[in-house]
Amino acid sequence: MITKCAFFDFDNTLARGDSVVPFLLYAIRKGVAPRSQLLRAAWGYLIQLGRPGMISRAKEHTFSFIKGMRLDTMNDLARDFFREIITPRLYEDAITELWNLKSSGYTIVVVSASADVYMRLLPELLPVDAVLATPCEVDDYAYTGKIDTNCKGEMKVERIKQWLSDNDILLNGAASRAYGDSLSDAPMLRLVDQPTLVNPGKKLAAAFPNATRVQWR
Repeated sequence: MITKCAFFDFDNTLARGDSVVPFLLYAIRKGVAPRSQLLRAAWGYLIQLGRPGMISRAKEHTFSFIKGMRLDTMNDLARDFFREIITPRLYEDAITELWNLKSSGYTIVVVSASADVYMRLLPELLPVDAVLATPCEVDDYAYTGKIDTNCKGEMKVERIKQWLSDNDILLNGAASRAYGDSLSDAPMLRLVDQPTLVNPGKKLAAAFPNATRVQWR
């Protein structure tokens, strides 16, 4: 099946700012995570500095509180997090773009380095067909605390290719689109003929001098 897709980064592309720290703070406020989780998250951040291969390990420190948590419990927390915290941060222009693409027959896929412990609930909020995020392992409907490879940079492309294969989709690269805000989105942007740079910095703009640029608010 030949399909035209629209691939979107999430943090700073569809929504303002990072979502990892806000989710952790929200979990603490709701009593799901202890306040000491902030120290674990800080330690996780420190151990990955200058060591890209340690990012998944760092996220395990940040999200260690989910170990043993039931899937439905975390889904409820994620649902409330999106409603209370993320909805006000969504770019209005991004929401309009999503609906326009959806009505034009695009399959919309969000590809994010953020943890799927909350990103998996995104299709309940926005017209999104699939979410490819950093996987948090689940066993017998409970989180194990293990986090798989960080979905960033080239890994975004690997995840997209696997998703296309799993769903028997042949990507129409000429008609497809991709949206990102940072240089780490470059591999994903190169998958399509129509990349769009969202509020880009100088490095990303220089890497894609002929790409469409938008300033979303």
